[in-house]
Amino acid sequence: MLAALVQTGFAAVDGMEFSRLDACPECGGDLSGYDTKERKFATLATENGNKEIMVKVKRYRCRQCGAVSPARSPFYPDTRLGSPVVDLCIVLSQAMPCNRACSVMREIGIVIDRGTVLNYAQRTFGPIATTEMFGLKIPRSLISLSIIGTRTR
Repeated sequence: MLAALVQTGFAAVDGMEFSRLDACPECGGDLSGYDTKERKFATLATENGNKEIMVKVKRYRCRQCGAVSPARSPFYPDTRLGSPVVDLCIVLSQAMPCNRACSVMREIGIVIDRGTVLNYAQRTFGPIATTEMFGLKIPRSLISLSIIGTRTR
């Protein structure tokens, strides 16, 4: 059941564009469009093989200070995967060893290696809201994706 929720949630964000940024985060100045980057949100195991879930993140240049800043998007700074995946790595690693957390993630359809789980488990991004489901603590960010997925179907 959890695997189905994960698949539905991640499928909902596949190809989504994040483009909202109201002002420069450095100086508060006005922005102009710069470019759009495609970023890997997650890799899912499907019956047809692995599928990369990609999203687009628009970047802006500040007209005052010249800083280039990405739009608000579901990524933590200096991470290569979406924040729900990082949250799941951290939450599972708090309850079990990283190699087991990696196995659980693979069981629910998220393709990830043990080293990546360990890397994210050792970092702090602030408190992560969780809910208990199916005998596991699950980050609410992952559940939110599932809700988006069921609404877009």
